[in-house]
Amino acid sequence: MINLKKKIPAFTLMEVTIAMLIAAIAVAITFTAYRIVSGSYIGFSKKQVELADVVRMDKLLKQDFMSAKNILKSRTGIVMEMEEGRIRYEIDKGYVLRDQFSLRIDTFKMVADNIEFLFEKNNVEEGYTVDQFGFEAVILGQLMPFHYRKLYSAQDLFK
Repeated sequence: MINLKKKIPAFTLMEVTIAMLIAAIAVAITFTAYRIVSGSYIGFSKKQVELADVVRMDKLLKQDFMSAKNILKSRTGIVMEMEEGRIRYEIDKGYVLRDQFSLRIDTFKMVADNIEFLFEKNNVEEGYTVDQFGFEAVILGQLMPFHYRKLYSAQDLFK
């Protein structure tokens, strides 16, 4: 004979429902926290990539500006005459392009504006020597000035 009045150890339907509700709340909180942290990391990474690009462009431009024998204004930017050849910088509203000896081209994405080409504090026409070069660029939503100056020796200017 089977004893039907014996209790079997189990959870009630109400206990299972409450456990599922608590688990769902914990999963929702965890997922929301993950999305916030993940979004912050992605935003941080994008800013770091943009800043690294700007720092690299600034470093190369300073290095090229200082080691150039002569710097000339071109139609689209500047041409730096080196012992090894020419380095060209093309400046546009959406990018700065660096062509090193026609062997390697670097492209730096940035919005450049208010571009100045000067020689002894006077504006320079295309094809003439430049001793000061400057522009403003929008970096991470802020306007940042860039300015470069070349000190020529008398010997460099008379060549």
